[in-house]
Amino acid sequence: MGFDFYVLLLLKLIVSFTIVITYMSSIGKTQITQYTAVDLIGNFILGAVIGGSIYNDKLTLLEFSLFLTISVLFMWFLNYLSRKVMRFRKLAVGESITIIKNGRFLLDEIEQKKRKIDMLRVLSQLHTMGFHSFQEVHYAEIQPDGQLAAVKDTPVAPSEILIHEGAILNTIIEEQKIDKERFEQYLEKQNIPIDQVFIGEYHDQKLYVTYMDRQEKTFDMRGHNINQS
Repeated sequence: MGFDFYVLLLLKLIVSFTIVITYMSSIGKTQITQYTAVDLIGNFILGAVIGGSIYNDKLTLLEFSLFLTISVLFMWFLNYLSRKVMRFRKLAVGESITIIKNGRFLLDEIEQKKRKIDMLRVLSQLHTMGFHSFQEVHYAEIQPDGQLAAVKDTPVAPSEILIHEGAILNTIIEEQKIDKERFEQYLEKQNIPIDQVFIGEYHDQKLYVTYMDRQEKTFDMRGHNINQS
């Protein structure tokens, strides 16, 4: 292995670092705690691409750069799908699993997702959060990343995002037993253009809307029945 090999190796390392760090910054994930299943699998793919190509002196710097760029673009596309297409997100990233609601275990949900739920681990997480017993929990759900979110002694459930980047999130609408047609009628009545909404957060019978032009408005939904019959 001559001097040219090590120069090419150094250049490939520089290109690899530049492309990968640019990709990670573009998706807004520079720490491992932010990673989803798509990101972790993507890292394995990129690691295999770089590891399998960087020492191949028959692969020119241009070919290596194109190979790595194509791989990164593919991973960026998967990340884009996981943000924009809820069905793909549900498959690739997962969804929150509600295990306690109104102080009662949702046994049907737990049984359906039992492979994903370790109740001993859930209790341990509750203890670290300051809960002494399941009996103190009014609402609890397991997040897609495995973390536990719990609310104590309150009749108000955590907020839910019903609208995101101009689209109603049908999966969440269904989970919350909200009638989509009634909800759309309410939005129309309040002159809320869905395609202009960045975030529509529902909490304690109020809809907090942040528009794409950065305006923010709050709508009191008490007295408006949007639930399924």
